[in-house]
Amino acid sequence: MPRPSTGTLLAGLGGGAVHLSVVELLFRALNHAPPERWPLSDPSRAAGLFAAGFLVALAVAHTRLLSPAAGLAAALGWAALRDGAAPPPEWSEVGGFLVVDRSVYLSAYAGGWAVVVGLLAVAAGVEFGLRRRHGIGDEWLANLPAAPSRVRAAALVGVALGGIFGVAATARVAAFGVSPRTALLVIATTTTVAAAVPVAAASLGLVAPAACFGLLVPPIARAVITGNEGGPVFLVLLGPAAVALAAVALVERWLRRRLDRAPAE
Repeated sequence: MPRPSTGTLLAGLGGGAVHLSVVELLFRALNHAPPERWPLSDPSRAAGLFAAGFLVALAVAHTRLLSPAAGLAAALGWAALRDGAAPPPEWSEVGGFLVVDRSVYLSAYAGGWAVVVGLLAVAAGVEFGLRRRHGIGDEWLANLPAAPSRVRAAALVGVALGGIFGVAATARVAAFGVSPRTALLVIATTTTVAAAVPVAAASLGLVAPAACFGLLVPPIARAVITGNEGGPVFLVLLGPAAVALAAVALVERWLRRRLDRAPAE
C-alpha cells in the first residue's frame, strides 16, 4: 500500500482537530461532567480523541472507504443522544476520585475511543471485502490491494484487523479491573477471533457473518465502552459467538456454491 500523501496527512490532522473540538463542544453544551473531565482539561483524553479523528480521516482520505467516518459519527451521535435524553448525573468525590451515579456516555466515549477505533477497523475490513468482491463502488477505492482469494489469506486479514479491536477491548476492560488477570488472555483471544470472522468472510464475498456481528456491536459498546459489570463475561462469550459466525459463513458459502451450480444442473 502506498504511503499517505501530504494532502492525506493534512486531512488526517484536520479530522483529528475537528473530532476533538466537536467532543469538547458537546461536553460543554450538555454539561453532564465537571470541567476537569472535559477533554481539553485531560491531556490523555484530548490526545486519544484527536488520534481517533486523525486515524479515521486518514483512512477515509487514503482508501476512500466510508464506514470509518460513518461509524465514528454514529458512535459519537449515540453517546450525545443518550446523554442529552437523560437528566444530569450527580458527581461526588470518594477517596479522592470523582464518581458518578450512572453512565455518562460522552465521558465513556472519550475514555473508550480506542474500542471505537477497533470496531471501525472491523467495519473497514468488512466494507473493503464486500466492495471488492461485489463491485460496490469498487472503482472509487484507492491504495488498496485486491481482496484475498484464499481462505488462509482472508483469515490473516481478519486476524490483523480483528486484533486491533481485540487489543483495544482487552485494554479497556483491564483498566476497569478484571479478576483473575489471566482472564485477559482469554478475552483478547475471543474478541480478536469474533471480529476476525466477519472480516475474513467479507474478504471472500460472504455477507451473513458481518450482518450477524453487526447485531453484537451495540451490546459490545455498552459492555466495554461504558464499563458494564458484565462486560468481561460478555467478551468471553464472544468465543462461542465466533464459532457461530464461522458456521454461518460455511452455510452461506455452501448455499452460494449450490446456487452457482444450479443453472448447469
